[in-house]
Amino acid sequence: MAELGAFFTGMKQAQELNIGKLWIESDSAALVSAVLNHSIPWCFMQNWWTISEYLDTIQWRITHCYREANSAADALANQVAKGRSSTFWDVTPSFVAQIVNGEALSRPHYRFT
Repeated sequence: MAELGAFFTGMKQAQELNIGKLWIESDSAALVSAVLNHSIPWCFMQNWWTISEYLDTIQWRITHCYREANSAADALANQVAKGRSSTFWDVTPSFVAQIVNGEALSRPHYRFT
């Protein structure tokens, strides 16, 4: 359910920013499947109907990727989970910039659980 909430929040922001081409990547195979098959839980249907109108007007796709393939998104999700609230940044957070810079330099990234 959290993934769907994040999906709709992101879609609303994309719509507000007038994004015309959008590629959504998610590490949630269930989210990708629900969106592609239009099998959205009833409690999100109003959001889906609203966003569907927007999606019909743009080029978009949604694909699954493993968490390790998108370290920056994983770090953002962990940050929100720790703070138990959503945050919007006007600039790239330093912890995300550090990950992106490391990936640009082809530095390995390890995840230990």
